[in-house]
Amino acid sequence: MKIFLVASLFLGLLAPAAFGQYGQAIKRAKETANQNNVRQGVPSPAQTPPPAVAPPAPKPATNSVVAAAQSLAKLKADLAGFKPGAAITAEQKQQFTVDLAHAARGTKPSLPAVKKFVESLTAALSGATLTPEQQSRLAQNIDAVLNARGTAATQFDKVIEDVQAILQVGSVGRFTAIGVANDLKAIGAEVRR
Repeated sequence: MKIFLVASLFLGLLAPAAFGQYGQAIKRAKETANQNNVRQGVPSPAQTPPPAVAPPAPKPATNSVVAAAQSLAKLKADLAGFKPGAAITAEQKQQFTVDLAHAARGTKPSLPAVKKFVESLTAALSGATLTPEQQSRLAQNIDAVLNARGTAATQFDKVIEDVQAILQVGSVGRFTAIGVANDLKAIGAEVRR
């Protein structure tokens, strides 16, 4: 009986450690899968899936659609302006902050949250090597988070994970990429309220 109790106690102490390692392994595997999706060009979760049936006749573009396309184009241009190894100027950061504010078509995030995200992203991008496709995908994801008011929680989380994966594929360290993704998630939390 004593052996049984000792064995039970021993297994009880080991179980949490084993499950914690298992959870970390699952998380790392998911991160690797997300990075592979970025490398292989799998569409971003921020993109809407193509319709299953033929769409109706196209409607003329409304002002909000045009404004959304323009703000996304500005975000892409801002990201393309952040060159690896080059110093990012205060003017570039300020313009990016303004473009982020304009990209939010609903609830606007707070300025401190946006500035924190801009600082962490620009610091990460100064050492990153993103392709134009990855920059475009990153811009789409940022735009999706800024306008995530009615987005399902699972879809929102996938977009945040995709941002982390894009950065890691672009040679940003894991912990830095997680920090940038968390800063973007904080913006999304404000927008989704």
